[in-house]
Amino acid sequence: MQYFPCFQPIIDINKMSIVGYEALARTRSSDGQIVSIGALFSDPSFNRADLLGIDRSVREQAIAYLSESPHNVFLSLNLSPEWMDHVADDMPVPTLEMAKKLGVDPSRILIEFVEGAGDNKNMQRLLARYRAAGMHVAIDDFGAGFSHLDRIISLEPDIIKLDMSLFKRAMSGGVSQEVVQSIAYLARRTGSKLLCEGVETEQEFYFALECGARYVQGYFFWPALPEFIDSNAPKEIIRGLLKGYVERNLNREKQLMLYMEEMELYFLSIQSAMKGHTVEFNTLTAPPDGILRVFVCNCSGEQISPNYEVVNDQGKRTWIVDNANVGSNWSMRPYFYQALAAKQLRQRNQVASQPYRDVRSGRLCQTIGKMLSGDRMLFADIICFGEDDKDNYGNSFYLR
Repeated sequence: MQYFPCFQPIIDINKMSIVGYEALARTRSSDGQIVSIGALFSDPSFNRADLLGIDRSVREQAIAYLSESPHNVFLSLNLSPEWMDHVADDMPVPTLEMAKKLGVDPSRILIEFVEGAGDNKNMQRLLARYRAAGMHVAIDDFGAGFSHLDRIISLEPDIIKLDMSLFKRAMSGGVSQEVVQSIAYLARRTGSKLLCEGVETEQEFYFALECGARYVQGYFFWPALPEFIDSNAPKEIIRGLLKGYVERNLNREKQLMLYMEEMELYFLSIQSAMKGHTVEFNTLTAPPDGILRVFVCNCSGEQISPNYEVVNDQGKRTWIVDNANVGSNWSMRPYFYQALAAKQLRQRNQVASQPYRDVRSGRLCQTIGKMLSGDRMLFADIICFGEDDKDNYGNSFYLR
């Protein structure tokens, strides 16, 4: 049976062009159709030495094709940690030898390894040899079953490829979305670029943008192809998609501004209804949907009022008093020292915390705060705008 590579385009969203290709092993079925051999890699009955030989042959064919191509792109090659364990420190590295023999600049090759079996220390040494030669490194399927954070720290990959199934689950919100948000944050902080693969719909492309992806690949654009294509082929498609993305987010941003304005106006009305450490709620209108609770602290961070919690009573939103947190100290929370900094800089506007999951309600929320006279600080926990909503594409609104 003959084995050969096909190439799935990797699109740089910023450049709106194809900047690389992932080499994927293929063969022909009995009816002549090109099919994936991916199942062989997870088949324990298939001889591993034969499989390694097939893998290296496909790799060399892909590098040879790159060497003859006029396109200025990189080639992404999948390497199993299992294969890495076959290369001792004193042995030549097959992929490096292939690139050298075929005259390919090592900087045009991305070594993509999947998390799984394999000795981490041996893998680090081998990847260091790839890097020393000028090749780049990507972690594939990050967020799947293994997802060792120590590998991100020790290997400092150039690209993090988000696990396809996690990416698709995250579109529905919940914990999966927060995991993706954390991975996106991790990628930004470590200087890695995020790649979302398996993008099959317009909705998934937009969600990849929400995740902060720099690169995308998937059937929405192209499947794995026998040959490279014009690097500018996606330009008009991406340009149109980005225009739609801006229009969609412009509308959402205006809604967010109106929402925050409503929250802050009500927050000011609470401030005017305060007497000492208490609030005269009989002077207030019913709280809007976004308010969860309000409370007062002193300048040391100690809570000096009860929690005034918003509840639904027979379809009407009203207030109840909860004394459980009186005396608690919140000085370690960012919203506290943000409000304190605003006071010291004599700023009059409210401050807003980063989103977090509220323990009591389980809702994604933010805390807004403002300094009052008498060294008091008024805080309100509010639900993050769009946390429970879906946009016109079915995506969860809230992902920052």
